[in-house]
Amino acid sequence: MDDARHIEDRSEGNEPGSCEVVAWILIVSVALAMRLAQLAAAPLSAAEARQATLAWRASTGQGTSVGSYEPLLLAANSLLFVLFGASDVLARLWPAMFGSALALTPVLLRGRLGRLGALAGGVYLAISPTVLVASRQLDGTTMAATGVMAFLGALSRFLQTEKRGWLLFSGVGFALAVTGGAAAYGLLVTAALAWVGASALGSGRHTARAAHVLSRLRPHSRWFFLTAALSVVAFSTGLGWNLSGAGAVGSVIVDWLGRFGTAEVQAASPLALLAVYELFGVVFGLAGLVWGVRRGRHEATFWGLWAGFGMLLLSVMPRRLPTDLIWVVLPLAMLVGLTVRTIAKGNWSAGGRMRAVYGGLVLVLWVQAYLMVARYAAYGDRTDLAIFAIVVGLQALLGLSFGFVLGLGGTLRTAGAATGVALLALMVSAAWGVAYRRPSDPREVLVREPTAVNVRDLVGTLEELSWRQTGMPTTLELVYEAPADSVLTWYLRDFEMARRVERLSELDSGSVASTVVTMSENEATAHNLLTTVYVGQDFPLRRRWTPSAIGCRFWEPGCSTAFDWFLFRDGPTLPEADWQATLWRQTAPDS
Repeated sequence: MDDARHIEDRSEGNEPGSCEVVAWILIVSVALAMRLAQLAAAPLSAAEARQATLAWRASTGQGTSVGSYEPLLLAANSLLFVLFGASDVLARLWPAMFGSALALTPVLLRGRLGRLGALAGGVYLAISPTVLVASRQLDGTTMAATGVMAFLGALSRFLQTEKRGWLLFSGVGFALAVTGGAAAYGLLVTAALAWVGASALGSGRHTARAAHVLSRLRPHSRWFFLTAALSVVAFSTGLGWNLSGAGAVGSVIVDWLGRFGTAEVQAASPLALLAVYELFGVVFGLAGLVWGVRRGRHEATFWGLWAGFGMLLLSVMPRRLPTDLIWVVLPLAMLVGLTVRTIAKGNWSAGGRMRAVYGGLVLVLWVQAYLMVARYAAYGDRTDLAIFAIVVGLQALLGLSFGFVLGLGGTLRTAGAATGVALLALMVSAAWGVAYRRPSDPREVLVREPTAVNVRDLVGTLEELSWRQTGMPTTLELVYEAPADSVLTWYLRDFEMARRVERLSELDSGSVASTVVTMSENEATAHNLLTTVYVGQDFPLRRRWTPSAIGCRFWEPGCSTAFDWFLFRDGPTLPEADWQATLWRQTAPDS
């Protein structure tokens, strides 16, 4: 029975029809549009600025870094900067392109998911807030994730077809992963643990199948390792352009291990991130896991364990990044595909009118529940919470009532479809908010220490001063205080007459220019060196927000602030500047 089901699954994934091809084109088009639209809406964060500055220096002949960096991203961005010049959009272009490609990777698992399941997994990866944010940030997370999915998907295809080309493609995917970024190791480690766990939890036949898989791979292993090794060298060195990139592959592992170190600031809980941004994936992923385990689907057990080990690893990693949640989102996307396929494969013609009525009522009740929660968030009236509880109770009564008519399977499929529409709308809203409406707001906890938009005001002010004094936008003589690979270094890179110093105290009062930019923590030094003829203006470069103000239990008075943040990212306190630059301008000649 199980073998027959797997044969059927494989037959579904052989040759895509024209409608399926059109569907995949639509998916990748949506993914590209969501990732490329307003790609520079938020300034580069400190971590992004460092990566961008390293690539800019390499592209302008100032040398390559010998420190820790993501080698493939450095080579790819350096190429873009050489061809088109440096900018925020181009700096984030490669992650956006790989994030779009990530939405296509479920096509490699069509033999396991079926056509509808693979399409559903692709749609989820295209609009997932976690994947969207990772795709719009300058790091290698999406490169690593795409590589891991290509590695696993092509390996699965090889085991189905015995075609060596798929194994070679898998080796290229593995190389892309390990040269792309530290996120690859979180994905690979948890996937390996999940495979071992799924084999151990399965029946004796599953254990024998695992041994059979290894025996089939062994004769071809040298081709895989040769392809992977050559690809690692090619990707990391930029086809020989940056030979030191080969050594940087090892530093990526060190960076990943460094996330187990002590963190200065407590990272957001992965459970909270899932609840706020990926509720659709959690609900439908758990449903797919339950269905798959009940049907004896070995791949469902693997994906469930992969997501579980990802959560466990994130929980014990103090210096985890918000976008590391992708370790959980990827396997959830596959489980979502199983759920959607199961719902769609039901006999929808039986009791069609009753199903339509029931599904419409379920959707209307969920909309009403949302409105009650939103009203409570706005006004704090706990009567709205009581109405919300009543609406949830009505959902249960409605399900029991229609269950006598539609049966258990029909009721669950119909309720699942309607609930999925409501959860999907909630997820799209969260994705829209974090990507376009509030991309640099620290209250969006999926964003890592965003730079305030005021840094662009600073650059604009300096350009205006340069126009007035020199007749050109970037020829103003100035001194600025900043680390070598900081946000200010990136945004002031085009000022030809700018002089960077680590500390203003390195200068004597006679060599200070008429325009100076200092850091707020060194304001005392600035006052000692700058005479009274200088006036200053502050520009916040980073803001912080403390979420402790919204912690509460839902039955307590004043808990509406938590709902206000959950739905709209508002709260009782506003983000405050904790790092800022001061622009000093000489108002009169030195005496």
